Amino acid sequence: MATHALWQADVADFDAWLKVFREDRAMRKAAGIRDLHIWRDPDRADHAVALFEITNLASAQAFFDSEELAMHHERGGIAHITVKLLTPV
Repeated sequence: MATHALWQADVADFDAWLKVFREDRAMRKAAGIRDLHIWRDPDRADHAVALFEITNLASAQAFFDSEELAMHHERGGIAHITVKLLTPV
């Protein structure tokens, strides 16, 4: 079974963030991260939640900690990010 990551963040503007997020898909794929689901919190319109399948754990962890991703987060108006790795039992 695969490892997954649950990603959550507050975004300045959900639609603007979603555009940047979609543009960055190839970058995530290259890091061993496959998009599974993206949600908008119905109670907090500018809160984004995503579920990823991790196909390469070392690459994905390096990506989540990268300076490049931090710059993309800034471009997407992202704050208060949490990433939770979920491993199968």
